[in-house]
Amino acid sequence: MVLAIRPPEAFIPYRNGTQSFNAVSPPRYDPDRETIPEDPSSGRNNNQGFEGLSASPDGKTLYILLQSALVQEGGESNPTRRNTRFLEYDISRRTPRYVREYVVPLPTYTNHNGNTRIAAQSEVHYVSDTQFMVLARDSNSGHGQDDSESLYRHIDIFDISAATNIKSTANDAVNGSIASRDDGVLEAGVTPAQYCPWLDFNVNNQLNRFGYANGTVLHNGGEQDAGLLNEKWESIGLVPVNGNGGDGEYYLFSLSDNDFITQDDIGYMNGGALQYADESGFNLDNQALVFKVKLPKHARPV
Repeated sequence: MVLAIRPPEAFIPYRNGTQSFNAVSPPRYDPDRETIPEDPSSGRNNNQGFEGLSASPDGKTLYILLQSALVQEGGESNPTRRNTRFLEYDISRRTPRYVREYVVPLPTYTNHNGNTRIAAQSEVHYVSDTQFMVLARDSNSGHGQDDSESLYRHIDIFDISAATNIKSTANDAVNGSIASRDDGVLEAGVTPAQYCPWLDFNVNNQLNRFGYANGTVLHNGGEQDAGLLNEKWESIGLVPVNGNGGDGEYYLFSLSDNDFITQDDIGYMNGGALQYADESGFNLDNQALVFKVKLPKHARPV
């Protein structure tokens, strides 16, 4: 490792007036460790960091998307954490240069209780200089979770061509804000990126076309078996169908994270010092989905 990019101070989590990157959950090898207070007073919220990272095809521009809104912009609560930030860096030279910043409004969905929820994002992928894919999804739903049915699990598109560049000394300072802390409402005069739903993972009549030799098929919701989609889908990859992508057709890959959920004897952590079996009782495989998609001719994905 030769270099690290420190984001603007507005992103740095602060507790008791000091930067604090601690998680709330203690490590298994130190179960009595406490983080006080549990939530930071400003900056990125617990477990809501830079989940999205992508670069332009020429390798000169880096794009970073925060998983959900900053604490001071509604990020303390799921229903108010919609307006997240998107950073652009010039990395054409040895020292990265922070050049632009935008607001991306994350998608909303209605849960089983009729409440509006925000689908946080897990990955971003360059399509063109103004358009990007984003993997947004609900949580706590899928294989190994109490609820097997996911209600929002998409790769969507957002466009920054008409969005406000919010980069400024005030917005990027400690506790700097472009949205209300209480309700997450965006300030007047700030135009967010245009957000468009696109590819839904949870379509059972598509998933059910694929399965295993024992007759188990892929599915969303229903039985907790090997065909049930995992909770955490966290990646996007594109490969041209015909070699150079000239006709706009691509294979879109997405892989899940199994969160080390295992009961097998091969489960270890802390450098092999602790044998590990997940409390859920589940064994989860990693999973991969592949879609065939067509992108517009101006698209130049990596």
